Amino acid sequence: MDVQKAGMARLLLAAPDVRDSAWMIHDLTFLKLCEVYEHACLRRDVLRCAASIDDAALLKSEEECKSLEAAAIAYIRERQKFSGLGSH
Repeated sequence: MDVQKAGMARLLLAAPDVRDSAWMIHDLTFLKLCEVYEHACLRRDVLRCAASIDDAALLKSEEECKSLEAAAIAYIRERQKFSGLGSH
């Protein structure tokens, strides 16, 4: 699985209400958001599993993931709203 698909899968697990949007697999902006989100989540996961935990770095990483997740979900919802692509 490539990074974009992994990020999309992780994102859709976090926001199952946006799963019905087939356009996402062709949207370059969304795919880039998925890629950036996955990299951020992987960095966070590494920090979580580290032998010595840097609390400040982990907190910053958690915030970055949540921010990217929120941005991606907002992008999907706006795209659905203005294009009639979704049921929301």
